[in-house]
Amino acid sequence: MPLITHQISSVSDLIEILRRDFLPPTITWYRGHSNSSWGLVPSIARNPAHLQAELTAIKMFKQNAWTHLKDRPSDEWEWMFLMQHHRAPTRLLDWSESPLIGLFFAVEEQDQLGEEGALWLLNPVSLNRQSGHRRAFDLDILAFGADAELEQYVPEQVNARRVMLDPVAIIGPRNSARMVAQSGTFTIMHANPKPIEQLGDVGHVQKVLIPANAKARIHTELRLLGITEYSVYPDLDRLSALARSLFQ
Repeated sequence: MPLITHQISSVSDLIEILRRDFLPPTITWYRGHSNSSWGLVPSIARNPAHLQAELTAIKMFKQNAWTHLKDRPSDEWEWMFLMQHHRAPTRLLDWSESPLIGLFFAVEEQDQLGEEGALWLLNPVSLNRQSGHRRAFDLDILAFGADAELEQYVPEQVNARRVMLDPVAIIGPRNSARMVAQSGTFTIMHANPKPIEQLGDVGHVQKVLIPANAKARIHTELRLLGITEYSVYPDLDRLSALARSLFQ
């Protein structure tokens, strides 16, 4: 099955696609790319050499993170999510349950305004079925700390095994203001670095293309809907930037 693609030039175009094809009970996650050529692979898999250095990078992060932490991670999962939160290379790929948040990430980067963007639409239930995980309840999604199958995806386990499992969709506690604001969810890669959009029959993912000349309009429409840098990144740095904007 070829990858299904759409094209939009406004927020209303996206709403029409979602209304037509993605109404509940379908579960859909969203990820925005400012460049449509980027595939659905986590940062650590974009260079094969990075995978070989993964465990060393984790050790280094743990060694030096202690003095910066008030609440320290209690297990390997929490360390991985902490690294992801601070943009260290991990096997995780960020998604959102909000189409507007995903769209924001597709149009926000100023240095990519001349590039065609993309909004990826993922059915996490279909992805997990494609990867061999069927649940007793159709809409159940794997959760870290709750489903033992996920222990195979912890970096130490991945590096110790010779099997190559496909990526899966996972949820976990939203334990930061950013995770809550972004309605954050994840996919996680095992040893197979194949992009999610190339797995199986590709029925679990679709792609929405955003022409470069439509990005500014969509960015403005998102601001009108209250989707701003501060609403997506609710921290003091963005609040200060919001205050500075009053003097421009």
